[in-house]
Amino acid sequence: MPLPVDISKLYDTRDEYPSNLGPGGTGMNFSALDGYQSTLKATAPDLFVQDGDGVEVKFRDVELEGDSIVRTKFNAHSEAKVESWLGILQHSDPVSNNKIVAASKKDPKSRMIYIYANNSRDKLRVQRSTVALIFTYHQVMPEYLDFFTCFGLQSTPRDVRFSGFRKRITLPKRGITVAEDPLGRSGYQYQMAYNLKGISTTEEGEWSIRNAAFYNRFDIISGRSLWVVTKGRKDVYHRYEELTSEDGMEEDIRFGTTDESFVSSLAPHLSFASWSNEDWRGYVRRLEEAVNKESKMAKLVPRDEGHQAKNYQSSDVRRMQIWEEQASEVVIVLEGNVDVLVSLQQFFRGLLADERFPFRDSCADEINDFAANLDTIMRDMKNNISRARALMRTTADRKELIKQYRADDEADRMRRLTKNMEQEAIVVRIITLVTLVYLPATFVSTLFSTDIVKYQEDGYPDGKYSQTAMDRWLQVTVPLTVVTLFAAWCANRWATAKASDTVNAVERKLESIEDEKLERAKDVGFGGSLEQLPPVRGSRIMTWLRGSGGRSSWDHVGTAVA
Repeated sequence: MPLPVDISKLYDTRDEYPSNLGPGGTGMNFSALDGYQSTLKATAPDLFVQDGDGVEVKFRDVELEGDSIVRTKFNAHSEAKVESWLGILQHSDPVSNNKIVAASKKDPKSRMIYIYANNSRDKLRVQRSTVALIFTYHQVMPEYLDFFTCFGLQSTPRDVRFSGFRKRITLPKRGITVAEDPLGRSGYQYQMAYNLKGISTTEEGEWSIRNAAFYNRFDIISGRSLWVVTKGRKDVYHRYEELTSEDGMEEDIRFGTTDESFVSSLAPHLSFASWSNEDWRGYVRRLEEAVNKESKMAKLVPRDEGHQAKNYQSSDVRRMQIWEEQASEVVIVLEGNVDVLVSLQQFFRGLLADERFPFRDSCADEINDFAANLDTIMRDMKNNISRARALMRTTADRKELIKQYRADDEADRMRRLTKNMEQEAIVVRIITLVTLVYLPATFVSTLFSTDIVKYQEDGYPDGKYSQTAMDRWLQVTVPLTVVTLFAAWCANRWATAKASDTVNAVERKLESIEDEKLERAKDVGFGGSLEQLPPVRGSRIMTWLRGSGGRSSWDHVGTAVA
């Protein structure tokens, strides 16, 4: 069937992607396809621009014309421009007068479709209808949406810890001759979708983790490959542009035979893998320097009396926590990258073991070289993972050290405050004791100075000593003083006993909690040893209370008076 090819049915149902591809074209049931369609619809408001302003989809086609490589790039700023570049034509059937949509251009040997946003947290510069058209026309596997929908408008990075690899292989049986259709597609192909994450600095100099989603299809009969890449910014596109330029390596852009086309299709995978490995060493080094600068003195400077040490604040603990989480994020992201690259490596090694794969003999060396290059990249990633894990341990240890220093500083402050309060309490008790001693005498003297009791006789302007008055004053004052001091002693004894009962009750409660935690530790111990659990809150207070022996402030008063 020559060009143009009628694609009216697919074109008319393009907005239903991926459900319009059906189980036959995807290997998935309708329920799964409808689920992907619902996800794409739900994320559309934040994923795509809603109007045509700012739309840009980048195409880079590489074609073989005779013995020459022809490179063409095109930036489509509307859906109509996309249709024109893909060669989609619309006309009316002169007989039925129905609209017919046809494809008039054969797929190039290699095509890159680059969908991007201005930054990693902005909407993609494309409309949903345009994406549905591109994905429907090229019959992109629905699993690519798992990675595609991670993009879009977001205030904080989304799905940073999500990584994955999807594949779909359709190979012909041995001995069967297969021809390609007018578009250059045979239907026998392998497809894969995966994502990788890189690290780079923003314009403000801050480090940022960047996500990129990749889709690759290679037709093993026609040797044609398709790439769909989604990312914030255009850096990965420029890598592919450089890879396929005239200055690129010759073996990366050879399409004379299907074997050469297959080998050329491996180069972009290595380029993307290298991108995901760059700058992580610098990022980990920056974290190491920040942690050392903030906490090195906590380890080196003695905290003994007579040494000047930094007083750490809660903000210091918070910064250590942030750096620990960033180091943990490095581990998770790089482990995800390694898992993806391992899956990619195993995928191509699996093709070598598949008897249906036509290049298993002719391209075995190239696949092994490709796998070895991936091993080199993964070793570098694992080295950075080890550094990040060590940094996590160092950060956690120093964070606990800083927290311990803060606890010690707080304990010292409380001890000083307690000592001052004890001294003040002693003074108050002394004053109270003196007041209690003089209170009865003052009261009696005041009473005797009134007209209620009168011992002075008229006619003695210079006064006259009265033994009777003195006896009466002593008879009232001394017993009243004794009674007052006894009452004060009884009140203090009752208060001391009450405080002791409270301390004992708290002590028994804490001991029961400690026993309970010990029992739980026995149940959750690892490797036959008990898991170390944090001490019960308040155990330091109980230690101080036990050491004080329950002495009351009256003991200090007695010592001071003595």
